[in-house]
Amino acid sequence: MRGLSPRKNLTPKGLMQIPLGYLWIFALLPLLTVLAAFILPYGASITGILGKASGGSPPLVSFLPTVGFTLRQALFSTLAALALGLPGAWFIGDTRSPFSRVLRVVSALPFALPSILVVLGFVLFFGNAGWANRFYMALTGAREGPFHLLYKPQAIILAHGFYNFPLVIRLVGDGMSRIRKAYAPVAANLGARPLKTTLTVLFPLAFPSLMAASLMVFLYSFTSFAVVLVLGGGPAATTLAVEIYRYARISLDLHTAGMLALLETGIAGSMFAGYLFFERKAQGILPELAERPLERGETLMSTTIRILYALGILVLVLGPLLSILGESFLMRNSWAAAPNISLKWWRALGERSIPAFFRSLLLAVLSAALACILGIFAAGSAKYAESGRGFSFLGTLVRVCTTAPLASSGIVLGLGWMSLYGRAQARSIWAVVLIHGISGLPFAYHALSQGLKSVPVNTLHAAAVYGANPVRQMLSVALPLSAQRLRSAWGFAAALSLGELNAVMMLGLEDWETLPVLIYRAVGSYRYGTACAAGALLILSCACCFWVSQKGEEGAMYGA
Repeated sequence: MRGLSPRKNLTPKGLMQIPLGYLWIFALLPLLTVLAAFILPYGASITGILGKASGGSPPLVSFLPTVGFTLRQALFSTLAALALGLPGAWFIGDTRSPFSRVLRVVSALPFALPSILVVLGFVLFFGNAGWANRFYMALTGAREGPFHLLYKPQAIILAHGFYNFPLVIRLVGDGMSRIRKAYAPVAANLGARPLKTTLTVLFPLAFPSLMAASLMVFLYSFTSFAVVLVLGGGPAATTLAVEIYRYARISLDLHTAGMLALLETGIAGSMFAGYLFFERKAQGILPELAERPLERGETLMSTTIRILYALGILVLVLGPLLSILGESFLMRNSWAAAPNISLKWWRALGERSIPAFFRSLLLAVLSAALACILGIFAAGSAKYAESGRGFSFLGTLVRVCTTAPLASSGIVLGLGWMSLYGRAQARSIWAVVLIHGISGLPFAYHALSQGLKSVPVNTLHAAAVYGANPVRQMLSVALPLSAQRLRSAWGFAAALSLGELNAVMMLGLEDWETLPVLIYRAVGSYRYGTACAAGALLILSCACCFWVSQKGEEGAMYGA
């Protein structure tokens, strides 16, 4: 038998000492890709302020109202997401009943859907002539409905809350589940009542998870583009991302765009630093304690509250989506006229929607594959860095670089690509693939790192005993055992790419129309029938990718 003796090369954490060269083999590819596709372009986006300002460039102080509105809407959007998501996080963290699994799947749908579909669904469901108002008027006989939100700041906040509350359910719910398994049985054995345990143990320990989720929702709302662009209420309700797009793509004023990009990046970077701090704190629950089985204790009141909450979430999630699907089969001569069932919009799909669909599908397949390849190398280097002595810096560097795109704005990144590589090179499908792949990298890295952590140390040790070097261990042992996580990562990255609008619009690929761009243009010209048919096609595509991701995650969690 060839190979190293396990007893001579064990590190304190149980893995063999890994040569530095192998660590760099794993780390170099994701680090160089992030450097070229994210860090350098992001830096270039703010160097526009070094150029000569045009005579009509406004002073920075004139954007203070825009900065103030961007911060306010992000704050209120975060509060809305917390209000929607915290009850679900509590329920998911309370039990592993079938209810929790269903809630986990249903509540994740909005985050997996493109933002342009969220906008279209809100227009159709909560609009002045939307389905919610129609149902209310039919039920009560009133002449008008209660919802008059469109093109107001309230619509932006509600859409952001709807789009981001799954993050609260996932991040806080998973943290709450670990805390309950680790500490609730101990508190009960010591005589603490459930209410006292909740107030003195569970809530304080869940605070890092709550803060991490809040900061992540704030970041997504702060850098949001499509939602504000369509639902915004004019100059008084515009954000930094929209202004950067306007100055870079319409006014061609890169000096002002770079100045605003620097401002947005500084604020987003500080929020991201806070997220990293609280996210690490949230992982402090001892793994061996968090694996304890959780006892189920259902009462009639708790069951009733769960059912009511589930019904409310179903209406909020499925209402806008079903509105898109329903409107794609209806035709009206006017908004006041009675609808007639028609296949007109579906028959017209072949004109522009089918080519746009295949472009979006190509982008999704390529960018998801890129995100997973980079995620494999990043997660592998982080795992082996944790097992080696003196490599903690490399592991931290990989973790920070691969998760940094969470704090990025697609608009700022597109501006950076144009500034660094020139408009001719930036207007390329490969540029969009790289940007989409980098955007999906944090999610791929998270899923794959969780999968690699679940691989038993003894398994890798046995492979090393039989002569497998670290690269072969990763490719032939660790990855096959993490196949479900890889499947989950690919599906989620593909769903994100399918609905991404920012990069294509910012880079100016007008002649390479994707489904999200087609839907945006149709909504902007009030061609809702075309937008709904294309939106239904996009929903089905995202649902397939999401199903792949969800099956992989359930397989990893429940051993399916």
